[in-house]
Amino acid sequence: MKRAIYMLFVILPFAVNSQNMYNITDLFDDAPSGTARFMSMGGSMSALGGDLSVMGTNPAGTAVYRSNDINLTGIFDIVNNSAKYEKSVSPSGYNGAALGNLGFVVACEIEDSYLRFLNFGVNYRRKNNFRNNFAMEGPSGAFSQQYVFDYLYSLNPFDPTKINSGMYSGFDYNWLALLAHNTYVFDEEGYFYTPAKLGYSSVVRGGLNMCDFNLSANIDDRVYIGASLGYYNLDYSRSSYYYEDDEFDKRIYSLNNEYRISGAGYDFKLGLIVRPFEYSPFKISAFAHTPVMYRFMDRSSAYMTGPEGHVFDTAHEDCYGDDVYVTYRLNTPWKFGAGASYTFGRYLALNAEYEYSNVAGTSFTNGEGIDIAQNEEISYNLKAQHKVRIGAEVPLKKFALRAGYNYISSPFTADAYKCMSNATVVDTSTEYMNKYSKNVFTFGLGYTSKLLYIDFAYMCQKQKSDFYPFYDEDYVNPSAAVSTTSHSIVAAVGIRF
Repeated sequence: MKRAIYMLFVILPFAVNSQNMYNITDLFDDAPSGTARFMSMGGSMSALGGDLSVMGTNPAGTAVYRSNDINLTGIFDIVNNSAKYEKSVSPSGYNGAALGNLGFVVACEIEDSYLRFLNFGVNYRRKNNFRNNFAMEGPSGAFSQQYVFDYLYSLNPFDPTKINSGMYSGFDYNWLALLAHNTYVFDEEGYFYTPAKLGYSSVVRGGLNMCDFNLSANIDDRVYIGASLGYYNLDYSRSSYYYEDDEFDKRIYSLNNEYRISGAGYDFKLGLIVRPFEYSPFKISAFAHTPVMYRFMDRSSAYMTGPEGHVFDTAHEDCYGDDVYVTYRLNTPWKFGAGASYTFGRYLALNAEYEYSNVAGTSFTNGEGIDIAQNEEISYNLKAQHKVRIGAEVPLKKFALRAGYNYISSPFTADAYKCMSNATVVDTSTEYMNKYSKNVFTFGLGYTSKLLYIDFAYMCQKQKSDFYPFYDEDYVNPSAAVSTTSHSIVAAVGIRF
């Protein structure tokens, strides 16, 4: 049924301003981020409050503050991947440091009023880290990316004897098929080279950073309300390399792709914390986030090297002349969440919360604000995402022990795939990855003096995925079984006064 619906798109003209959902799904693959205390409790503080990073989840959480707070957090990441493809295992990964959090809260006490505190805060944090190196390879069997070239050519054939730069600059034909013809990988009569091995590697850099501007109020120490205006900045780049070799380990052809997304967006968050019983520390919370309204620019280019060393580059002056720039808008779905907390005197603080977002409601619009066909692809390939967060803190005089856990469900349906017939003509990368649910375990230690506090955190993320170097419309496709384990070591220093 899904394929039948996708085939309806084939009759539509290719459009350079169309996007693919796999370019944006990493936006939803987040884990706890922010201060070391927030991360060590699994980001589960929506009802407890009292941390800078909570303003990005439940803006009412900063209303708990009774003093000013300034925080600086650094983070070091270690990413390990293992891709098993046809009994061949390929390890890969990345190590690197980054600024994790920087912000402040100013607490203003209101005397002789039910409005006990009116607080203002600004907080920057790294929300998503995209940095990773990935690799996979193995015997090709009966599969080849060349079938994708032939399929795309069959949708909109061209005369190979009349290929010129105008065929690229006019965006009339699929660039992947044009590259394959220009480098003599296959011809219009359906001739194919027989590969014995295929491989893929990529280098991904960048991240999604956010800055919240927060205002919150404490009403009689029973009701806490807050609002945050969030600003997001995205910088994502991917350099990938795909190849096929013959039985003598001679390179048949290779395909390089360069891709980058940059842009910004904003959202609005509302939050509430209520302590329903006057003499009980039990609190409940609720929060809602509007869609993040992004405006992005994509930049892409590709070059292919054929069997006899023929090279064709889409950014060469004889072809298109430069990287292709595409601007578009993206609206993420609403987010809703609720939580509860309880503090057992000075011995233990617990918080649990749940967050829901219908990722299938993500929508693209082109530069003129008009919906595009890929929104149908999103609605069939993506689904609602659920996040459960649990956190605990045990104070020990000047020290504190912390732990947390996250469960993040997969946003992909069981049979999600990248439909090249529905992709832009300039999309020459065929690979895609379907990620399963993620489990996150966190631990931490804190020290607090009269003025200064120092926090440490450790976070471990585990996730499995299926990586596909391409999708063949006519066959059951082989995939690499990917296991990813990420470790984050976090340190923070702050002042409360």
